[in-house]
Amino acid sequence: MKNIIYATLLLAAMLAFGCYNNANLNISVNDTDSEYTYTAVYPISKTDKLEAYLDRELNNELPLDEHIDTFVTLVNEEKFNLKASKGTLSIKFDKKNSSIAGYVKIKKLTDGISEILK
Repeated sequence: MKNIIYATLLLAAMLAFGCYNNANLNISVNDTDSEYTYTAVYPISKTDKLEAYLDRELNNELPLDEHIDTFVTLVNEEKFNLKASKGTLSIKFDKKNSSIAGYVKIKKLTDGISEILK
């Protein structure tokens, strides 16, 4: 009887740990005529790599381990909205009031983000 109780507790602990695992990755891209939206839910363990990539690509230090909601200016003075916290990232780019070069830069940036998170 004692062994059954221990086995049940061990099984419950393993199941709880397996459900808590943050290895899931969910990336969503919505590209319409007026807006480009990129959303990622990723393992928290990849936050540092993602932060280093964004810092390098944007020449801007963004603390992704905090809750941020800011507009980031690209090299050509175009802006996009970036929202982030540990494990989540959202980018919204207004295509109507921006150039094709800005769109290409955002697209390249988000493609790089996807590669970092995979």
